[in-house]
Amino acid sequence: MATRVVQEAEILDSVRHPGVVRCYDCNVLPDRRPWIAMELVDGETLANRLHELTALPPVEVATLIADVADVLAAVHKAGVVHRDLKPDNLLCTPTDIDYPIRVLDWGVARLGPIGRLTMDGLTPGTPIYMSPEQATGNDIGAPCDIYSLGVIAYEALSGHPPFDGRTLAEVVCMHLTCAPAPLHTRCNAPPELCALILRMLHKQPGARPTATEVRQAARTIARQLSQAYDDIEVSLDIEIDCSPRPRSRSPIACSSLSDEVVVIDADELEFGATEMLPVVGQPRWTPEISGVSHALAEQHQRSQNAPRAPRDHIVAGEFVATDKSR
Repeated sequence: MATRVVQEAEILDSVRHPGVVRCYDCNVLPDRRPWIAMELVDGETLANRLHELTALPPVEVATLIADVADVLAAVHKAGVVHRDLKPDNLLCTPTDIDYPIRVLDWGVARLGPIGRLTMDGLTPGTPIYMSPEQATGNDIGAPCDIYSLGVIAYEALSGHPPFDGRTLAEVVCMHLTCAPAPLHTRCNAPPELCALILRMLHKQPGARPTATEVRQAARTIARQLSQAYDDIEVSLDIEIDCSPRPRSRSPIACSSLSDEVVVIDADELEFGATEMLPVVGQPRWTPEISGVSHALAEQHQRSQNAPRAPRDHIVAGEFVATDKSR
């Protein structure tokens, strides 16, 4: 167990990918118990999501396949095989700015020929997500992870894994001999996505696509599905009353601080009705005409100095009290 912990720390430290949690330190306590310090990531496992939702939309499954395949492409290039891919080991982090998913639990991963810790004829893993060659303990390699990812995608689309039984022997026998039921009979996913998943579930390891091929195909399908959702038009039937409203009083023009005149009906002021009213623009400056502006200025100055007539009650919209003593 201590050796596996050290190996997991080595894998996490050697593989630089945002979908793999970072390792900060690893050591052994005085009583020989190993410990490892890893990155703390907030998220929800895919197993919990499937438990709550049963199945996911095709666009989310295609995106999930592409993201996990991108991680597998990086680790397979380094000679690492996970060997235990399952929904419990996939942490969904949609709000994470680095990557939307994390692949966990590399303790049983195989780090090339020198990192082999399992005896011949024995294999770790979970039977429901285990490839046929992994179930027999032979030819453990990168195609094992592709098969396990295909089982995860099949379950995420249909709500059920392709093979399940009452006993371990029954499940292993189905992986070795039975063909999965066609996906189009269990979900409404597009044919391209169903065909990709069935290729990943091929009994022969050499007939399965590589992680890079799965990533490219899944991203293309996810992009097409996203565009299809964006093209959906939502139409709303809204009835608008265009009949003219009776107006019993003349409009009142009120000046505002924004140098614009808003026309408001007297009925709205009295009864509190609210509606969008037209805004009439007002020029912000007056062009100066030579020879005329000076004459107007002198005339305005004389009018200000001259006494007001008794009957000049309203000047420029203001009410002026009349001095009866004059």
